[in-house]
Amino acid sequence: MAEKNGKKKSGRMRAAEKRARQRGREAAPETIRQNVKAARSSWREAERVATERAALEEEEAREPAPSRQVARTRQRRRDGLEERALRLLVRDDEYIRGVLDERKKVDGAYPLEGSTDVDELLWVLVEHLDLLPALEGVAPAPTYFDEKQDKEVRRRFMYPPVVMNVLSVIIRMLGLESGPEVQTELLTDERWMALLGFAPQEILTGHTRRGEELSGKTRVGEGGRFEEAGELGPMRNRDDLKERRGVLSSQTVAGYEELIPFEKMVALVNLAIRRMAEKGLLGKRVEGVLDSTNIEVCPTFEGAGVVRRKVKAQSKSRKPKTVEMHIRGFKVWILMDSLTAIPLAVAMSTIETADVVLARMVVEQAQANIKGYAVLAGLAVDRGFLDGDYLWWLKHDQRVNWVCPSKEKMNVTTEARTLVANALKKARVDDEEPLATAIRLAHINQESEGVSFHLRVLGNGRQPLVIANLEGLYETDFYGPGGSSSSRVHSKKYRPTLLHATVVLNWPDRSPQDREDEEEHDQESKGPVVLLSPNKELGFQRYDRYDARSLIENQVNRDGKQNFSLGTALARNSSAMQTAVYFSVLTVLLWRVLLVLQEQAEETDRRAERLGIVRYRRLLRLRNRGKVMVCIDGRYAILLMHDFLARLGVLTT
Repeated sequence: MAEKNGKKKSGRMRAAEKRARQRGREAAPETIRQNVKAARSSWREAERVATERAALEEEEAREPAPSRQVARTRQRRRDGLEERALRLLVRDDEYIRGVLDERKKVDGAYPLEGSTDVDELLWVLVEHLDLLPALEGVAPAPTYFDEKQDKEVRRRFMYPPVVMNVLSVIIRMLGLESGPEVQTELLTDERWMALLGFAPQEILTGHTRRGEELSGKTRVGEGGRFEEAGELGPMRNRDDLKERRGVLSSQTVAGYEELIPFEKMVALVNLAIRRMAEKGLLGKRVEGVLDSTNIEVCPTFEGAGVVRRKVKAQSKSRKPKTVEMHIRGFKVWILMDSLTAIPLAVAMSTIETADVVLARMVVEQAQANIKGYAVLAGLAVDRGFLDGDYLWWLKHDQRVNWVCPSKEKMNVTTEARTLVANALKKARVDDEEPLATAIRLAHINQESEGVSFHLRVLGNGRQPLVIANLEGLYETDFYGPGGSSSSRVHSKKYRPTLLHATVVLNWPDRSPQDREDEEEHDQESKGPVVLLSPNKELGFQRYDRYDARSLIENQVNRDGKQNFSLGTALARNSSAMQTAVYFSVLTVLLWRVLLVLQEQAEETDRRAERLGIVRYRRLLRLRNRGKVMVCIDGRYAILLMHDFLARLGVLTT
């Protein structure tokens, strides 16, 4: 009888858990929204408190020995700031100390940490761009074909899609790159899991009863039995780590991400860009930068492309040599606004795909994303996009004023360099070097043979930047519909379309990205760089537009790889990599939007005592170092760690 009752009770428990999960799915978006609002409010209040505290400290430094009345006023202000430091709970240090002395149960104890960028990034995601409803719709297909059962089977989701997707965003916000990092830094962290609506007990034992049953165990073989986990077992199931299991495992997150349809991730990122444009964060005329970046993966990565590439190495005798290697990976195209560094479009393919293949799609997507709010007026590209048919399409179909460097063996390169050399020779005085002649002509603003010279002083003892502008280049048979191979070139009616150029005569601060581009796409380049464009431009306009191309490498590609996990996936297959790349680009977008909003706020609220975000967080970390927040009965206290341990009866040295 007892056994039957136990079975009935177990059944009721399972039914209750199922209902609780259903309620959790329904309430998840609102829970996340409320928690993000609370984090945002707390962050703003903390910033105001820090600002007022800094002003008080400056006032005390100016007048270290005030009158009694002033001292009392300052003390009241100091007490008020301390009381406002954390507003989610009522601060009562004496009450907490009394409870601790009586050895009563503690609701929670957390090390004090300052606010993070993630709090603000989530606010941009949830509130400013209102992407939470869209995240609800980004989910795997509801059914799949089961080969064993030979039929369509409905998927079972333990967690709402919005929770899993916000979790994936937080992973990239924190810059986590592997399953163990996700498990230790996120899934077992009470702050982050509470944001998603999970209770502390769920973090300790897992969200399901299965989590308790598998504690200390690991699976032997794919689909095999469970045995005790040793030192090499999965982090989530090792017995020595069972005190903090985590709500779910990183494998669950990885499995979920690889099931998300690629088209849904594309739609999500495009919607985020569209929402950003609606907020008016772009100028009316956008100067864009288009670049591609390679993502290299291990040989066992499923679905990756392969490309042969020459790399520099050392022989056994330590002599430099060039060897050819097979590199597996993917390629990501990103078009960004050069002013704000906000991504406007993204595309992805395997690594062997030529740059120009997806170039049109990226431009069209960017135009669609910002339509009605801004126009793509210009575009800077590197030599990988030097295709006459594509450049013609940019100018005549998309009305985009492009700029692109030419290659060494092109006739237009020789024409431009020859015209500049003849102009310098004509204006030469005595035994003057060509660069000296160009600098002299730039100083006096004098043209020579229709070529104008310009100079920019860089300071700090560096050589100046010197360029030459010329108009009307005729060796442009590559530029037109169909490119250089088109039959139009051999027509009797053929007339070249004139292009204009900037020749960089002295480039002291040439970006490493431009050198890498030259090595990859034009290894034989020897002379000064020739920048081409279809429009006439004055002074440094054409050069500055192209030079902004290096920003995408620093502010998007490199920043994404170093800080937002761009190029890493939780599973080793192309589907997981696609999802991971788009989540990383979405996070980069949120970061750039946040920076623009912060700059706008600083412009509208210039105060001498206002703290910069970096300084504020540094002061907050120093102020809270070695302290812990103890929560009991809806109250909290901020105690030094050794004081907290002593009241618990723990001897410290």
